[in-house]
Amino acid sequence: MSSVEAGLREFIRALVREELAALHGDAAHRELVQAGPPSSATPEAQPPLDKAVYTAEEVARLLGCSPKAVYAKVSRGQLPGAFRVGRSLRFRGSELLPFILEGHVPSPRRSRR
Repeated sequence: MSSVEAGLREFIRALVREELAALHGDAAHRELVQAGPPSSATPEAQPPLDKAVYTAEEVARLLGCSPKAVYAKVSRGQLPGAFRVGRSLRFRGSELLPFILEGHVPSPRRSRR
């Protein structure tokens, strides 16, 4: 299992815990929510998966590649949701995360103009 898949699984588990606590409201579910993810998860290793905007460095960590590779993929049209703020590259989480979840990477031949 890749680190992206593991991070997404932990994010989904946390959401399920929160929903169960909200639905049931009992002490056992509140304890699960307060406990949070297992201690083996390192927040520094992966950026949070619920952000609206990601930097190129955060996307690189999510994809398991270098920031330079992220810039190259954007120039080839292989990553969705990219936009510039000055000279910096940013990504819309609403477009990028579904793309990562699907696990599809377009062919460089198809994406070049």
